[in-house]
Amino acid sequence: VTYKMVESNDIVYQMYENGEVDSVNLSESNMMTIYNDPNHKFHNQLVPKRHEIYSRQIRFNYDKHNEDGTPDENWNKAVANEAFRLSLYYGLDLRNYWSRTNFIEPLHCENVGYTMKGLLYYSDGTDYAAKVEEKMGFAPSDGENPRRFDAAKAEAYKKQAMEELAAKGVSFPVEMDYYIIAGNQDALDKATVLKQTFAECLGAEYVNLNIKTFVSSQTKEVVQPGLGSFYISGWGADYGDPANFIDQERYGYDGAYYSNNYSRINNATDEDLIATYKEFSALAEAAGAIYDEPDKRYDAYVDAEVYLLQHALTIPMEYEIQWQLTKINDYSKMNAMYGIQNYTYKNWKTSVDAYTTEQYKEFQAASEAK
Repeated sequence: VTYKMVESNDIVYQMYENGEVDSVNLSESNMMTIYNDPNHKFHNQLVPKRHEIYSRQIRFNYDKHNEDGTPDENWNKAVANEAFRLSLYYGLDLRNYWSRTNFIEPLHCENVGYTMKGLLYYSDGTDYAAKVEEKMGFAPSDGENPRRFDAAKAEAYKKQAMEELAAKGVSFPVEMDYYIIAGNQDALDKATVLKQTFAECLGAEYVNLNIKTFVSSQTKEVVQPGLGSFYISGWGADYGDPANFIDQERYGYDGAYYSNNYSRINNATDEDLIATYKEFSALAEAAGAIYDEPDKRYDAYVDAEVYLLQHALTIPMEYEIQWQLTKINDYSKMNAMYGIQNYTYKNWKTSVDAYTTEQYKEFQAASEAK
């Protein structure tokens, strides 16, 4: 096996065309060029990647600072308001955003939960993530319409938020700072679509997304000084239990990665926000104390996760399911939800010629039938 590190995906695409690499993830522009031209040499070789094992969220920063180090009081007051968060939760139609990753099947990128799909199952075989969706009132996806998007609810929460926040001296539009790495055109294009989504869905008079950049390290340049209004990040499991996900958001818990680094909730001062976080954290702690009945433990964690989402303490964002050109059968690879075994090159099936769309459909069907 030869593993190559390349500076950009556009270069990888060129290398794939030249036969120097065996697979390439496709950018939106390359995807559209190939998909829209039935005579393109790669048209019948477009194949989707397998469902990723990271659940991606919008994670709010409840203790945001300006670049001069002063607190961003306007944002901190706004995001502490539950009606404001719920207006974003219900108001974002993310289809255009998902299309940046997967314009053929954008709804495949939809995420309405916190814990990722396929991590763990009840004794009767029910996926824990499906149980969360059921308790949230989400029917199975129809493949066309986002399940969470509700313009009427968003408008009602927007009106409520504007009234409540105006009384606290918040000015509108609420400015949101979103950071991407400098010099990356794909990141800029995706952020631009997100900016348009906020404006079109919620109104430019209500919120305004400022696209800002960091040079090399988001952690050092943005997260540690608390400059971002929110971050879009994904968590993958380290072990097969909902605690691995839910505990990352607990209030006052030293092991909560996101609480201590991204949301900075422990530095928040709004009493209502803190009370909501404490209630969620109590539910999570109670769930974690159930050791002898797995199904009962999972039910308790479902309650904690549903509370987290119903109060929009985070907003489920997406699963990144890209399309690719490849000579590697992904369905022959390890596909564990956690652990390091996915990094092993064992029992891979490959082809001299690229796999076709039809072949990958067969691979997927055979895998789902097992």
